[in-house]
Amino acid sequence: MTKSTRTRHRRPLTRKRKTVYIILGSLLVLLIAFRIALPYILLKWVNRELANIKGYYGHVDDIDVALIRGAYILKGTRLDKTDGKIPVPFFSADAIDLSLEWSALFHGKFDGKIGVDHPVLNFVKGPTEATSQTKIDSSWQDVVKKLMPLDINRLTLNEGEIHYRDFYSDPKIDIFTKDVHILATNLSNAERSKELLPSTADASATVYGGKATLHMRLNVLSKVPIFEMKAELRSLDITNLNNFLQAYGKFDVKKGEISVFTEAATKEEVITGYVKPIIKDLKVVNWERDKGQPLKIAWEAIIGSVAWIFKNHSKDQQATKIDFSGNLKSPSINIMEVIGQVLYNAFIQALYPALENSVSLNSVKAEEQTRPKTFLGKIFNKSGSKKGSQGKEKNNKK
Repeated sequence: MTKSTRTRHRRPLTRKRKTVYIILGSLLVLLIAFRIALPYILLKWVNRELANIKGYYGHVDDIDVALIRGAYILKGTRLDKTDGKIPVPFFSADAIDLSLEWSALFHGKFDGKIGVDHPVLNFVKGPTEATSQTKIDSSWQDVVKKLMPLDINRLTLNEGEIHYRDFYSDPKIDIFTKDVHILATNLSNAERSKELLPSTADASATVYGGKATLHMRLNVLSKVPIFEMKAELRSLDITNLNNFLQAYGKFDVKKGEISVFTEAATKEEVITGYVKPIIKDLKVVNWERDKGQPLKIAWEAIIGSVAWIFKNHSKDQQATKIDFSGNLKSPSINIMEVIGQVLYNAFIQALYPALENSVSLNSVKAEEQTRPKTFLGKIFNKSGSKKGSQGKEKNNKK
């Protein structure tokens, strides 16, 4: 074969290679261009969806895309009430990471997870609906579903804050909890557990020198709420709530700390549980600070006297236990029973500052069986069992 013949045979092959290279190169350029444009496309789409929440306007500053791990990150998210009369957003977050949960694939499910960095939630009380933001339209759930079309199996919140504000009270109020951390797992039951309560949620927060913790077992997939919950707040310095007490109660305190313990469980639309607040070292009247306000001192003296009368002097604490039970939408509370617990703590035996571990799904009874006990029965008939309960609490504490 001559040289000219070999050249003629190679030319068609060379042209084919060039065509392939041009096609592949064009596809590569298009992919790169699409990857560069993708965050801008997503940003426009996300902001359009956030604008659909009734009564609120949402906005995201920027979006990062991580294709390798199947995620995109919303940066600088903010949700404001549309009338503009409230100076703080209802919700804001530094970053919201929406991604595929790869571990769920090992259990045969295609689920997602959400991680939120520094979320801030502001509840605002005002004299009118326009100056208040205490709730949000349920349409936000539809927006979240569009932003994360996968079932959410894991939720993480880091360094969060929750505020209760009143810009119209005197003095103005800003009560908040910070360092909020929440971890909720197996929300979509990706592990396909046969347990009645397959999901867990754990939370912690710092509240004015106190520490709050929560542990919950639940079934998110149930059509009716079903869960067990234990939570406690220990050693909150009450003096940090003086603005709140002054605005709504027209008094403040010189000293004191409060701890709150609560348990609850619900199934078949019936709930049962209790809340046990315990106040220690309470001093109401501050003579030096309030000496120029005689009416305030008189009011605080009355409050302080009542607190002193109903104080357990050996433990230097005021306490009660508020049992609740009944229909989930409107559980009942026996006020006489609450008063009975105050008297019991003051004159019979101090309530122990700990969870009782007495509430579970097994303790949830039918609604007609959840009528509270009588006042006298609560104080006297259970005096022996109360002691046993206190011992149980101490053992649990140990």
